[in-house]
Amino acid sequence: MDNGKKILVTRPDHQAENLCKLIEKQGWEAIRFPVIEIQARPLSVQEIRRIQDLDQYQQIFFVSANAVNFALQRMQDKMESLQKISCIAVGNASYKALSLSGLNNVIKPEQGFNSEAILAMPEMQHMHDKSCLIIRGEGGRELLADSLRERGARVDYLEVYKRVMPQPDSRLIVEYLYQKALAAIFIYSGDALRNLVKILACEDINKNLLNTPVVVISRRVQAIAKKIGFKKIIIADEASDAAMLNALLNGEECG
Repeated sequence: MDNGKKILVTRPDHQAENLCKLIEKQGWEAIRFPVIEIQARPLSVQEIRRIQDLDQYQQIFFVSANAVNFALQRMQDKMESLQKISCIAVGNASYKALSLSGLNNVIKPEQGFNSEAILAMPEMQHMHDKSCLIIRGEGGRELLADSLRERGARVDYLEVYKRVMPQPDSRLIVEYLYQKALAAIFIYSGDALRNLVKILACEDINKNLLNTPVVVISRRVQAIAKKIGFKKIIIADEASDAAMLNALLNGEECG
């Protein structure tokens, strides 16, 4: 890709900085256009009790850095309890956030950044009568919980944040699409992809949007992009910012 290319960054504002710096180091222009806003979610009485009774769990799963950050805001007086519980991080960002909090009993998969990688860990093979807490955002995949239950575990959820579709000013992005000026779009979730299409809902630019290369974090998101009608889909090896950029540089395209 030539210098000066415009790359659309759809990550929430508080998560976009590192990716934008990596893009700019290439001599490209990072266009910030968050299509997801992350907000704290009011907890139910039952969820509050789960925090109060944290000692009942042997394993706590943090599915994202957002899950770590929003949960720890609620658990400031429970750090001593957390130190005695096995904390499992899905991916490097979650692992780093937990480690920075002072927890020293954090584990993560050696490879992979998803539920499948967690379930393949040796520690997850014998779960009979274990109590587990999955900390995540509102909604999401059920694979981890369902599989742990099949292996004999008792599983509860703590949903500490929600994803909201913002209403950004899209006029500049629409103009770029008219001009076919966007070299690529970075997409980190299926929700982000769906929100992008909704925000830019305009028949006049639909073809140009679908012909713009999208870089996605997984084959699951690739399948969503393909179903929507995107023609040029590049899959990163993992969900990190560096891997997303490397995927674009390598141009490994999956139609």
